Amino acid sequence: MPPVVAAAAVACLVYVSVLVYRLCRNILNGRKTGLPVVVVPLDQNHILWMLLAVPCRPTLKRILPNFIWERITISIYGWEFHERRKPYQKYAGNGKSFMLAGCGKLELWTGDAEMTYEILRRPQDFVQLDLTTLFMAPFGRNVLTEDGESWARQRKIVASVINERISKAVFDEGIRQTQQMVEEIYEQAAPGQVSVESNQLFDSLKKITIHILSGAGMGASVPWKNGDGEKPKPGFKMSYIDTVKAVIYAVTGPILLPTWLLLRWPSWLPGHDKLTELGCAKVEFPKHTALMLEEERLRSESSKGKSRSNIMSQLLQASQQEQAHKRLSDEEMMGNLFVFTAAGFDTTANTLSFALMFLARYPQWHDWLLEEIDEIMPTNPDETLDYSTSYPRAQRIMAFMLETLRLCPALIHIAKMTNGPQTITTSSGTYCFPPMTTVYGNVVMLHLDPEVWRDVNHASDPDFVRQSKDDRDDEFHFRPSRWINPSSSPQPFFQPRKGSFVPWSAGPRVCPGQKMAQVEFTAVMLALLRRHRIDAVPIGQETLTETEARLDATIQDSISILTLQMNAVYDVGDSGKGVNLRVSLRK
Repeated sequence: MPPVVAAAAVACLVYVSVLVYRLCRNILNGRKTGLPVVVVPLDQNHILWMLLAVPCRPTLKRILPNFIWERITISIYGWEFHERRKPYQKYAGNGKSFMLAGCGKLELWTGDAEMTYEILRRPQDFVQLDLTTLFMAPFGRNVLTEDGESWARQRKIVASVINERISKAVFDEGIRQTQQMVEEIYEQAAPGQVSVESNQLFDSLKKITIHILSGAGMGASVPWKNGDGEKPKPGFKMSYIDTVKAVIYAVTGPILLPTWLLLRWPSWLPGHDKLTELGCAKVEFPKHTALMLEEERLRSESSKGKSRSNIMSQLLQASQQEQAHKRLSDEEMMGNLFVFTAAGFDTTANTLSFALMFLARYPQWHDWLLEEIDEIMPTNPDETLDYSTSYPRAQRIMAFMLETLRLCPALIHIAKMTNGPQTITTSSGTYCFPPMTTVYGNVVMLHLDPEVWRDVNHASDPDFVRQSKDDRDDEFHFRPSRWINPSSSPQPFFQPRKGSFVPWSAGPRVCPGQKMAQVEFTAVMLALLRRHRIDAVPIGQETLTETEARLDATIQDSISILTLQMNAVYDVGDSGKGVNLRVSLRK
């Protein structure tokens, strides 16, 4: 045997031996936990499997025997949204948790609210994954990527920033941007035309979200029409808003490529224009941010410490009020501003897009929203909406958002890792997990638990109708009224048990931008539906039932990248693809 072949054979034998050892170790450790163990004889954490399995999911499902597919599917990233409760019913019996033992890391998958809350309330024991740092700290460590003392120090400062001044700024910017978007839509209409059809509303929602973050986040308010044509400042090749768009759209993968490689990406390879633009954005985004921070510092000094109503200004002031050793470094300031931008954009933009689809899919709930909006609107139709009087009254809009996030959560799982051996005790038993166990709180499973969600508030909901004898699983249906408590209740909204509703996580590491997202959603919906309604546009001779089925299929055809998003609704241009919706002037 030639030496090269022999060496290759030995290398393959060693590699296979390592995989077999890992598999056996994980099976043994998984059984010790006391939970059911599902064995998947492949390395589910291998980068090639993680990248290739997702796009190959439909093909694998079609060609593999069912008994193999049912096991393989739970090793494919994003399986929770597609498989829902089925793996738990098959492998966990009456339980809500199981261990996944593959050739990679041992994994806990839980849809148990008690166990999930126990994990989330103990951030020192269940820490952030290394993968989180890899993707979310390209410009500096931040409150999302840190653990321990560093996290506590940053969290104190960041949490103090999202105050009522910021909420009002977000609300006002959301109203302004949405009104300008609607005006642009109607510029395409003929004189006297009361409705316009468009397949680009979802892209417009992304644009709104970026502009809100620019204005309320960095104090760089961008006009709707001129935002895309803003000229770069002297010494820059790209404008600030263009660098923001470039880094945000690439945060789930391409941003990890070395900057030198992006800038020198060969013109004969696919993606040349986008990747070279990203390379330039990676260079200029931190420069833009640093320049804006310095300008804000100088402005604050000249005004004797008076801050403005944007996150950057508030963050600077909050940091300066701390003792010198507890302040945010320039790198941490940059990292946290990036997280506010990236995480705030992707989560809210996709939540608004799902909500827009639900508006078109369920006209009865659309009308339900309009009833409240008409009550909130000022008597003078030209009067500007006020945050302090409008936002607290928009309870149905909030219920609509909560129900959207229940069925289409931005994060379909919450990932942690055991920091040493850990024990969790719940009403179902005590479970021990070895060090370095990856822990997934399955948000989709939690949000569909029939013990929590089935028939909530149906007695006080006159529109609640059981659809059929065989379709009695109310938890799968879009019903925002489940969130509205009877008027006699001390709480206006239904309060699910701890750990069962976690779109913004829970415990000490709950998302500090939760209120900001809620205010932004409310502002956009109020401005969008103040004088208009959104309806689905049938394709050809499509019946109502067929239109509803198509919209349902579009919602289900979603993929989790940074957050959950629908396929084929963004970046459609004038291709005629995507989902066509009608914006109509209300009578």
